[in-house]
Amino acid sequence: MSRRFEVVGRDVMGHGDDDVSGYSDVMGVAAQVVGYDDAGYPIVVGARRRGGHSVHVQRPEWREGQLAPGVIAPDEGMETLPMGNFTFALATQTNTFQGQVQKPFRGERWLIRVVRTGTTATGVLLAQLFAGTDLAQLDVAPIDLESLANPNAFGTRLTHKPIQPGVFMRAITSLSSAVTGTDTIFVSLQLLGRNVR
Repeated sequence: MSRRFEVVGRDVMGHGDDDVSGYSDVMGVAAQVVGYDDAGYPIVVGARRRGGHSVHVQRPEWREGQLAPGVIAPDEGMETLPMGNFTFALATQTNTFQGQVQKPFRGERWLIRVVRTGTTATGVLLAQLFAGTDLAQLDVAPIDLESLANPNAFGTRLTHKPIQPGVFMRAITSLSSAVTGTDTIFVSLQLLGRNVR
């Protein structure tokens, strides 16, 4: 007995005999038997018997951008740009944190980690932000980077100017009051944003 099949979601047709080998002979598109119903008919993924069972397999949304299995089309992602680590001390009171992107990127959320050691390590971290050579704030006065980038801060997401591959994102930093003696302030900085990947 011969049965006719069609591939679910495609416009190619195929048919098979009582053995299941015919299910995979659909113009190079393989169908797979995943089980049998109560009447003994095969349940096929990728093909459907007219009037019979069908199994619809849906890819997760995050796999919709595939051009072919394992070949991903360009898309947009939210990723982090490391800006570096630095220890402010008596001899090092200023620093430029910077990260260079390899693909188009638009920064949105600064994150900072600060560890103070010593009684004079109380200065606030001030910064001027630059996207490439463009000032990434509304005026040139240094801003309180710790308040802006505090992980517990709410409503501090920004929309920086997009930068292209090879361009630096920079935070030119200094302390509001200098550390003395052996006191230090360790700072780790990163910028979350959207990139084309």
